Amino acid sequence: MKSYITILFSCFTILLSDDLINTKLNYTVYFRGMEAGEAYLKIQNDTLNNNNVLRLDSKLKTNKFVDLIYKIRDDITIYLDSKDLSLLKVINKINEGSYRKKHNATYNKKLKQIINKSKSINIDIPYSPLSIIYELRKRMLMLNDVYDYNIYSIGKINNIKMKVLKNDYVKTSLGNFESIVVSPISNTQKPLIKNNGDMKIWYTNDENRYPVKIEIKINYGKLILLLNNIE
Repeated sequence: MKSYITILFSCFTILLSDDLINTKLNYTVYFRGMEAGEAYLKIQNDTLNNNNVLRLDSKLKTNKFVDLIYKIRDDITIYLDSKDLSLLKVINKINEGSYRKKHNATYNKKLKQIINKSKSINIDIPYSPLSIIYELRKRMLMLNDVYDYNIYSIGKINNIKMKVLKNDYVKTSLGNFESIVVSPISNTQKPLIKNNGDMKIWYTNDENRYPVKIEIKINYGKLILLLNNIE
């Protein structure tokens, strides 16, 4: 059994681990067991309305072969509160199969509303599906822990429970990693993201907490993102 001091030290290490600012995480995308494309996540310092914030950029695209089955060209930019990584502004350009969507929204902290082109939605502290990938890195992620988030995605709010499911082992081109599996599930069982279903995240079980593997359900199966490079 770990001593109380050891547990405290582990907590301290995780809280002070690298926040990945100015780090680009590159992924190889797999679909039905074959290499299907590429994706990346990058978070960096920026400004929004003269305030210091974080900007999260994400792109995912399938290769020419998979384009024949299910073409994906997703380009997402999210401005985040630098303290809690909650959503301040999102710019979505989504192209998945026959689905096409451009969607922008901004969060007004004073009014506690997300405002998009067609409506305003009351919400206390919103997150995006991508920002919680980073926010969860701050957590201890003990088995069966559950974390609640209000998720804003393409004009809709879902309350998502993030549950730590199990420990696992992930093989990548960077090496083999002991990992912690977390899965976000909607209380209403609605999809987390438009045209997507459940999303599972594998974090390295160390002080880095790299999201080494991400699994996303789409209409034609699952996309598996495996970390292949860190810039």
